Amino acid sequence: MQGTGRISNMDALLFVLILEVVLLQMQILESRALQNVELISATNKKKKHQRDKLSRDRILVTDVIRTTLLQVAEEGHYRALHQAVDILNQSSSTITSMQINHDHLKTLIQNVKHQLITKQSHWELQLRNYEDKVASLKDKFRDSQLNAKARLSFAEKYMYANAEVLELRYQIKPSSLPRLEHEQRVHTEILRAYELQIKEREELLEYWKIKHKDDTTKLREQVIEQREKLRVTIARREELQKLYSYHAGEMRAWSTFKRERAARLAREERSRAAATRIQAWWRGLMVRRALGSFKHLKTTKKAVVKNKKK
Repeated sequence: MQGTGRISNMDALLFVLILEVVLLQMQILESRALQNVELISATNKKKKHQRDKLSRDRILVTDVIRTTLLQVAEEGHYRALHQAVDILNQSSSTITSMQINHDHLKTLIQNVKHQLITKQSHWELQLRNYEDKVASLKDKFRDSQLNAKARLSFAEKYMYANAEVLELRYQIKPSSLPRLEHEQRVHTEILRAYELQIKEREELLEYWKIKHKDDTTKLREQVIEQREKLRVTIARREELQKLYSYHAGEMRAWSTFKRERAARLAREERSRAAATRIQAWWRGLMVRRALGSFKHLKTTKKAVVKNKKK
C-alpha cells in the first residue's frame, strides 16, 4: 500500500471498516463525556479546559475520518489523513514552544515575585528603622523643649530674685520716663541729621557724576589724540622704511667703503711705523759701526780713546 498512491479494493474496504470502528468509539466517548459534564463542577476551570480541548480534538478527528472515508471511497487514496497528521505535528510543535515560553515566563514571574518580596522586606525594615529614628528624634526634641522651658523659668526666677535683692539693698528708685517734648526734640534732631547726611551724599554723588563725565571726556580726547599720533607715527615709520629701503644699497656701499678705508689706513699706519722703526734701527747701527756717511766718527772715537789712555 502506497501512502499517496491509489490502493486496492480490499485494502480500501479494511481501511473503511477500521475508520468506522473508530467513529463508533468516538461516538461512545462523546456520549460518556456528555454524561460526565453534569458531574464536573463549574468552578473547576482546569477540568473544564481539558474537557473543551478533548471535545475539540474529538470533533477534529471525526472530521478527518469522514473526509478520509470520502476520499478513499471516491478517489482511492487518503491524502487528507497525511495532511491532518502534518497539521497536528505543527500544532504540537507550536504548543511545545508555547509551553516552553510559558514555563520561562512563569520562572521570570517567580523571580520577580521573589525580588519584590525581598525588596518589600528590605523596605519594611528601613521603614521600621526610620520610624524608630523619628520617634527617637521626637523624644529628644521633647526633652530639649522641656529642658529649655525649665532653664528659662529658672533664669526668670533668678533675675526677679536678684532684682528684688538689689532693690532691697540699695533702695533703687526707678527712673522716670522721659517727657514727650524731649522725645520729639530728639526725634527731630535725628531726622535733621539724617537729612543732612542724605543731602551730603547726594551732593557727593552729583559731584562724582560730573567728575566721572569730565574724566571720561578727557580720556576719550586723549585716546583720540594718541590714536592720531600713533597713526602719524606709523605713517612716518612707513615713509622712513620706504626711504631706508630705497637707499639701503647706498648705505651698505658707504659702510663697506668706510670699513675698507679704515682697514687701508690702519695698514698704511702699521707699514709707516714699521718702516720708521727699521730706519731708526738701521741709522743707529750705522752710527755705532761708523758705516757709510758716518765713517768720520770712527777716527773721532779712536782719538777720544787715546786721550783717555794718556
